[in-house]
Amino acid sequence: MEYFIMLPDERVPLYKHLDYSDPCFQEEEPFVAYGDFREEDQFPDFFYGKSMFQFCFCITDQLKDVLDVYSSNIRAVPFFLTDKSYRSQIVCWRIDCPIEDCLLAEEGRRENKLVLREIPEENPYIFRVVREKAQYIIVSLELAENILRRRFFGIRFIPVEKGENLCQ
Repeated sequence: MEYFIMLPDERVPLYKHLDYSDPCFQEEEPFVAYGDFREEDQFPDFFYGKSMFQFCFCITDQLKDVLDVYSSNIRAVPFFLTDKSYRSQIVCWRIDCPIEDCLLAEEGRRENKLVLREIPEENPYIFRVVREKAQYIIVSLELAENILRRRFFGIRFIPVEKGENLCQ
């Protein structure tokens, strides 16, 4: 099975000024996050930020519907992204995917270049990997194709390589 890193498209400027250090991003209850945007802005369906050692992966309500079909292991907390001037508001979700220990240790690794040593058995469609100071959401080819077919906005995919199986 082929896998891809799911990343936000950095050409989309929205959400870059969200304060991910706000304690509400760590809560397990619904919350309101304030941003600065206009009603006519097109919102990316996937975005993330980090604060200290915490990563906050966020998706829109429409993308959550698709991800729910592929995995029942995703924990999601709703939040309402609200314009500071209260002109508009959208429903988003902070998601927490299961972490899989399936990365191949490499020397001289580049940013956004990952090599999997094995395919996760329990979470084959979507999971999270942790690498030193970074975390990534990994999706299967099937899920990536489904997302692309539905024309979600502001998402890009980078292929993940398959390395030797070190467990044999």
